[in-house]
Amino acid sequence: MNTPGKWIVVPTSTEAQQRLDLDQCLAGDLEELALSPEQWAVLSRSDLLPRLNRALGILIDDYEDASIQDRAALVTALSILMQAATPGDELIHQLIALNRLALERNTGLFFYF
Repeated sequence: MNTPGKWIVVPTSTEAQQRLDLDQCLAGDLEELALSPEQWAVLSRSDLLPRLNRALGILIDDYEDASIQDRAALVTALSILMQAATPGDELIHQLIALNRLALERNTGLFFYF
């Protein structure tokens, strides 16, 4: 994950999350979504990030790294994503899958923008 750009990642285990915190990830430690400029444009124009920020008291934006790690916060984020989902919106469905993985693996969603 050393390439520049906008990434959303989920550690695949609690051990992988600890390595992420230390910037020592191994192959297979992360499920990653690299946002294309077009995907970022759509996401940044939507109300999704402001809704997540307000509901969770975080700051996901163009110049900040952020994370959602608390189980209750991940449940809230999943609810917001599910409300925003529409058929054919691949990006939202990818975000939902990452959020579910974070819940399943007891890790978190990390935004590197």
